[in-house]
Amino acid sequence: MRIGRFSSEILAAFLLFGVLGTISLAEVSNMPGSDKERIKLESEASGEGCTIDSFSIFSKSMEREIRVVVILPPEYKTNPGKKYPILYTLHGGGAPYDTYSKMSPLRNALKTKPMIVTCFDGDRGSWFVDSPYLQKPKNYSNEPKKKDTPALPQVKSLFTTFFFDEFIPCVDKNYRVNEKQRMLTGFSMGSFGAFHYMLTKPEMFASVSSLSGCFSIDDGTEADWKNPILGTLKSHPESYEAVNPFPRIKKCVEGKVKLPPVFLHCGTEDELMADNIKMNDFLINNSYVSSLKKSPGKHDWKFWVGSSAEIIDFHWKSLK
Repeated sequence: MRIGRFSSEILAAFLLFGVLGTISLAEVSNMPGSDKERIKLESEASGEGCTIDSFSIFSKSMEREIRVVVILPPEYKTNPGKKYPILYTLHGGGAPYDTYSKMSPLRNALKTKPMIVTCFDGDRGSWFVDSPYLQKPKNYSNEPKKKDTPALPQVKSLFTTFFFDEFIPCVDKNYRVNEKQRMLTGFSMGSFGAFHYMLTKPEMFASVSSLSGCFSIDDGTEADWKNPILGTLKSHPESYEAVNPFPRIKKCVEGKVKLPPVFLHCGTEDELMADNIKMNDFLINNSYVSSLKKSPGKHDWKFWVGSSAEIIDFHWKSLK
């Protein structure tokens, strides 16, 4: 399924979403960390009692700053000796990187199900994998070009390396993370990323979830299909095969590799429903724990925010 089909709908939803509210940031201070990480922390308390930290990490692998948000549950400040589960959230293609931090039902759920929730800027269409190609501005920047400003440069897109080698260690260093309770979720393109990370290091994660999941970079029918992240399907089929979750899951079965429990939720009006049914059936048929919920909804903000508290509930139960 081509994620491009949904680009206009996603952008329209988030243009509306942007009107609903943005985070006002407090005075800048410095967190512990190396000079190379260059973490600049800005904090705000949300209406649900959570603390929202916004900062940037300098990625050595990509040689650029990556924006990050960390949501801390209300009790985090009052329990200084406690470590917390952590949920890594991955945004959809073209959507704001901090989407999950704007979900009031999700933040409210952290009152009774305390965990750390993180977001980072995975570019417009990185698919959260490592690309051998430099990316043009249209593939990574959500910012419109302003008149008389220099052209944006091409950049490296190495989001698997960034996630495991830079993002996780940085967050672990600066927050009280329970390293045995790591979880993954994402919507649309972010679901692909969540499965990609799970299958890269399955032993690292306690559970994985997905909203409106997209599980294929190519549409599976056109030999000349081209994704700027991986190149032309015809010329580089091995690159697509290397990140395709279905053969990777099959290899896990053959190697007797345990995968964490999975929860999929997709709207009945979403064109990606067939992909979600296929993924759920594939996992179950290969003796992995997976469940699929179908409920009214489209591939949009209304469905994702309305399902966000349930995502927290699934991951909380998986820890028990």
